[in-house]
Amino acid sequence: MLFLRSTVEHTDEQLFKIKQLRQLVEKSDELQVGTDDIFLTKFLYYTNWDTFKAYQAIHAYYDFKLRHPTWVAQHPVQYYAKIFFATQCRFVMPHTDKNGRVLVIFKTVDAFQEFPDYLQHLVEMDDLIFESMLMLPRVQRNGITVICDLQGTTRNFLRQFSPMFMKIVNEKNTVLPFSQRIVHIIQRGFLMHVTSSLFLPFMNKDFKDRIFTHDGRHLNKLREMVGVECLPAEYGGPATNVLDTNLIFNHLSQSADYLEQLQQYKKR
Repeated sequence: MLFLRSTVEHTDEQLFKIKQLRQLVEKSDELQVGTDDIFLTKFLYYTNWDTFKAYQAIHAYYDFKLRHPTWVAQHPVQYYAKIFFATQCRFVMPHTDKNGRVLVIFKTVDAFQEFPDYLQHLVEMDDLIFESMLMLPRVQRNGITVICDLQGTTRNFLRQFSPMFMKIVNEKNTVLPFSQRIVHIIQRGFLMHVTSSLFLPFMNKDFKDRIFTHDGRHLNKLREMVGVECLPAEYGGPATNVLDTNLIFNHLSQSADYLEQLQQYKKR
């Protein structure tokens, strides 16, 4: 099952490293975070099971949160229900891509008139999605694939993309503890190219090397890289692969208590 969170069998060496990292976190006077296995292993997979790098990565993540508290989710999952279903812009596919990575779809949908704080909502919704994905052992091991479909971009979006906004996007990308994250950008037309030209210059080289752009009219490269069987029907996948907001929102709801707990974690 895609969202399976059953007990993971770790090697003796991995168990030792989990214990070692737990001791480091517990001894910290600055970190006020959990020490459960799922929390610790996401940073250990991220750093290829280097305990001290994982400890540094935890500090880096919560340094970011300390500097930018509005760039992480601040409310229970149910708070975002209306905007999830009204915009239909965030999805997860029921099958992994051909490399075993969970596939997430982000679409640009202009809802600024209905939701005045729409961009802030998107920032928080995406944080919830990423944190919920990082709870999954398969994501901790294999990472995720994100398809950003920018074909719905409007001038309302472009007005939001200030240099400062994009710098913070890049800063958060550098601290999110995904062992691997591949991003495919689908764009078409003048506004779409403007969007990616605003976005890409602020990405660090390591992350930029994992970003691939596709013309919305020609998606053969996307199908080849991701695999046809997992793609939505509108991108050339099977007709049964219909984008369904219920799948991602049900996953978030099932993890709601833990996600709300994560929001309390911080560094002082």
